[in-house]
Amino acid sequence: MNKKTIKQTAWALLPALIIGFTACGDKDETTPTTTPTPTKTLNKTSLTNNKKWYNQGSTIQHDFKPDGKYKSSGTWRWINNSDTMETIGSLGGTPLKWRFIWNTETEAQCERITTGGQPSNGFLMKTSEW
Repeated sequence: MNKKTIKQTAWALLPALIIGFTACGDKDETTPTTTPTPTKTLNKTSLTNNKKWYNQGSTIQHDFKPDGKYKSSGTWRWINNSDTMETIGSLGGTPLKWRFIWNTETEAQCERITTGGQPSNGFLMKTSEW
């Protein structure tokens, strides 16, 4: 082999060597791993287990007892085992319908269903006044 052939071979092999050494390097251990945000789901039991829920400004207050009592003298019930609940604030009171979208132990997203069956804008409720 002459000198020119050796140079050409070296230049041809150089990119392959660089790629090979780069691929064999240590993995970067400083790359942070991300934990996916858990999906918020509706947990009917924790929603209605002796909890009071307040909207911002506390103009709406839901007080659910696990036995179906609502506030001091009303009732609540799930409609057809769905995400929609009917509440009656007091004996002989007007039934209201609420769709609960998700809840955690301290927050819940819901919307009121109007008489025409249309949902209102959803809003956040918390287990403490805010």
